[in-house]
Amino acid sequence: MSKSIPHLFADVTALLEDMHSIAVEGQRCDNPPEVQLALVASLRPGIIRLDKALIAIGIAVGGTQ
Repeated sequence: MSKSIPHLFADVTALLEDMHSIAVEGQRCDNPPEVQLALVASLRPGIIRLDKALIAIGIAVGGTQ
C-alpha cells in the first residue's frame, strides 16, 4: 500500500526538521573541524532521503521523475 500525498509531505517535513537541527548545530562558532565534518556527514544521507521523498510525491501526483 502506498502512502497518501499528505503522508509523504509529512515525511518531507520530518526530514527537514531533522536536517534543520543538524544545520543549526553546524552554526556554532566553537565546533572543532571534526565536529563540522561529522555534521556534514550527517546531512548527506538526509539530503538523499529528502530527494527520494520528493520523487515519491512527484510520482504520486502523476508527474514523471
